[in-house]
Amino acid sequence: MQEYTIGHTDEGLRLERFFLKKFPQIPMGMRQKFFREKKIALFRNGKRVKLEKSISLESGDCIKIFFKTEEFGEKKQNERTLNFDAILKNPKLKETKILWQDETMMIVEKPAGVAVHPGSSVRHGHSLIDYCVAVQKSVDATLPEPKLIHRLDKDTSGLVMIGKHDAIVRKMVDMLQKGKIEKKYYALVQGKVEPKTGTIREKIERKETSKYNKISISDDGKNSVTHYKVLQYIQHLNASLIEVTLETGRMHQIRIHLSSHGHPLAGDSVYGDFAWNKDLQKQFALKRQFLHAFSLSFVHPYHQKPIHIISELPEDLQKIIGKR
Repeated sequence: MQEYTIGHTDEGLRLERFFLKKFPQIPMGMRQKFFREKKIALFRNGKRVKLEKSISLESGDCIKIFFKTEEFGEKKQNERTLNFDAILKNPKLKETKILWQDETMMIVEKPAGVAVHPGSSVRHGHSLIDYCVAVQKSVDATLPEPKLIHRLDKDTSGLVMIGKHDAIVRKMVDMLQKGKIEKKYYALVQGKVEPKTGTIREKIERKETSKYNKISISDDGKNSVTHYKVLQYIQHLNASLIEVTLETGRMHQIRIHLSSHGHPLAGDSVYGDFAWNKDLQKQFALKRQFLHAFSLSFVHPYHQKPIHIISELPEDLQKIIGKR
């Protein structure tokens, strides 16, 4: 018999997911058989709990396993290997700043041009999350891999929350979904925005057949809410600097909402005004969208202290509007 006590890093994880995480080398059919034959037992406060694969684990739970795991070989290793030293020396990734952290999470300032995770055009070892993994694993290789709590577009700069273990990621994602985390952005948009404060409520639909041109305003989409406040009208640019607060977090939400209301984002190569973008690039060498996630506010789910982090507007955007 093997016995495992659940700590805070696995709190909230479903039993089935814990089992898969602990023993990925065991085939799915055998895992299901062990559940059926009650060769896995869960004890809470000293009492055996009725076994359900979907049950959520709590800190202090005890899991007992009545089969020989060694018969299935060694735990499969993650095929992804990262060169931490090379990642930490990467000139672009080195621009990432850790503005705040504790034992559960970190809040980093992502530079524009860095993808938050690897993808079809971004190799492993060249993304924000790879950098955060390298930072944490270089300190202690036994620590869990950090994970993204939310995302930013590659060409958007600013604050990103990174969880240092699975439990905090689940808690923070739940807080995001319940509107308990306030995220604010600076955006420069074309034209004079009226009224000076307002809310955009337009449904956004994303079809999986395309990454970009199938993300659109649609009555069949999901409810999406964007609040804005005009900070400054820049007459010579015919542009408004606005503060945006997201109530929902759909893909490209800010960019689509503003564009659909006649105020495309400066530098936006997908939803923007291409002639205006070309002029901005010629005048200010603007090579990306003018969008910066500058503020995060929430109450820490563990110690209940208010957290408020601010990120200054990057120099490439400051030179367009002047110092604030």
